[in-house]
Amino acid sequence: MKIEVLIQGDPDIKPYTETFHYEKSDEPIFIESTQLIKNRLSNNMLLNINETLRLFVAYIITSLNERKTLPEIQKHMPELLLPNQVMIGVPESMRKLTFTITPNDADSEQMSIEAPIRIEPYFLNEQKQTA
Repeated sequence: MKIEVLIQGDPDIKPYTETFHYEKSDEPIFIESTQLIKNRLSNNMLLNINETLRLFVAYIITSLNERKTLPEIQKHMPELLLPNQVMIGVPESMRKLTFTITPNDADSEQMSIEAPIRIEPYFLNEQKQTA
């Protein structure tokens, strides 16, 4: 399976694409790397953008293996991480994620997630709006 992710952030951040490949033979490595990221979360360590992206891709792969539909995955993905679980700037760098999922034996499907990590309003933004 190939998963391409188009990452779009704030307007001053240039969009870019990351590609992930998953094969059944790679499953032990996939499980181990996902567990390391989950261990960081359980130790109250903040995730960087690469770890966050890997966690989202792991969620997609796991959900697809459990026969969940893309709309189900899309609905629950924004519940995976809170802003206080990632480093500063990660939510702003990932305002929209577009996943192109290509299984080995099927056509590609696409899914977009707006605000996969909720962005808290900033005090300065609130001050501008009231002034």
